[in-house]
Amino acid sequence: MHTAVKLGVYILSAVLAHWPSNWAVRKAIKRWRPEQEEPTDRMGAFIGTLERILIIMLVGLEAYTAVGFVVTMKSIARYDRVQKEKAFAEYFLAGTMLSMLIALILGLAVQRSFGKL
Repeated sequence: MHTAVKLGVYILSAVLAHWPSNWAVRKAIKRWRPEQEEPTDRMGAFIGTLERILIIMLVGLEAYTAVGFVVTMKSIARYDRVQKEKAFAEYFLAGTMLSMLIALILGLAVQRSFGKL
């Protein structure tokens, strides 16, 4: 496979990991959003986008075990709030799991179709 085509497909998957994925995750988990949570959490969406792009890259490199480190970093950053607020913990977990699922599907689809990054 030509390198430029492969790179283009990975870039397209990164684009899909941004707005469409943010929209899908937000819509899927909005019913569980804690009352005090802002409906337009831009930083959470940005972090989710970075998380998905990083996971797509790691899957493309066949570094599957490194995906766990991405989740660990995110969990450490939110640890205090997750410990104190059960509603937020469930919301955070649902969003993280759905985000990871989207990234893994995109990453595996591209990697299996076009080869290792």
